[in-house]
Amino acid sequence: MSRLLSLPAPLPSESVTLGQLLTNPLNPSSSSLKLHKSPASRQLSTQSKDEGAHATTHVTIDEPSQVFDNLRHEPTTQAFLRKMSQQQKPIYFVTGLQTSKSPCHKRAAMPHEPITEAASTPQPQLHLPFRRVDSASNMASPSSPTKSEPSETILAVQLLKVRCRVGAVNEPHCISDVDYIWSYHLIDDDEADDLQLSIGLGKVVEEQEWRALAGISQKREERGADRDWSYDYEDSDDGLGGF
Repeated sequence: MSRLLSLPAPLPSESVTLGQLLTNPLNPSSSSLKLHKSPASRQLSTQSKDEGAHATTHVTIDEPSQVFDNLRHEPTTQAFLRKMSQQQKPIYFVTGLQTSKSPCHKRAAMPHEPITEAASTPQPQLHLPFRRVDSASNMASPSSPTKSEPSETILAVQLLKVRCRVGAVNEPHCISDVDYIWSYHLIDDDEADDLQLSIGLGKVVEEQEWRALAGISQKREERGADRDWSYDYEDSDDGLGGF
C-alpha cells in the first residue's frame, strides 16, 4: 500500500518525476536517474471551492513493480545502481506525487500616456474628472489583477525502497533482504570476474522512516529540550519548599 509522505517544504514541479531513482528525496540536486519516457499512471484531482482555489492532483504509477522490472534490466540503470551501491547511498523509487496548482496574479501595467481633459469647456459643478464610456473601458483597471499561468509545486511523494549489492554469484542473502524482490545480473567486466549485481525492490517508505530522513523527530526533540531548559521566575530558589 502506497503512502503519501509530506515534504517539509514544496518543491518545483520539475524537480521530482514518476519513476525516478534518487538518493535523497528532500534534495532535488542529489544523485538521481530519471526515465526517458513517463510511465503509465492514473491521477485523482480535487479543487477547493474558494475563489482562486488550489487544484491538488495525486498521480501514481499504474504498475510500479512492472515499471521497475523493465528499468532494472537497462544498462544505464544498472550502472547507476552499481555506483550508488559502491558509495553506500540509499536509493528510492518514486511511485507517486501529490502536486498543487494555484493561480498566480499580476497587475496590469498602467499605460504611459498623457492625461487629456474630457471636455473642452470647464464644468465647475463636477469635482471629479469626467470619464468617457467608450471602447477603452474594456481595458483592465490598473488595480485589478489579471490571471497568468498556474504555479505548480510538489507537496508529497510516494517512495519504494531499493537495495543494490555487488558480490559473488554464490554470496548468500542476509535476513533484511527478505522484504525485497531480487533480480541478478552478471557484471560484464574483465576486472569483475564471477561477480553479479543484485537489485532488490522493497516496500514503501513508512512515515516513521520518512520523519527520520527529514530530521523531523530530531528537530522536535531539540525544541522540547529548549523548553525544558527555559527559565521560569516562579521556579526560583526563593519559592522552593514553600518558603
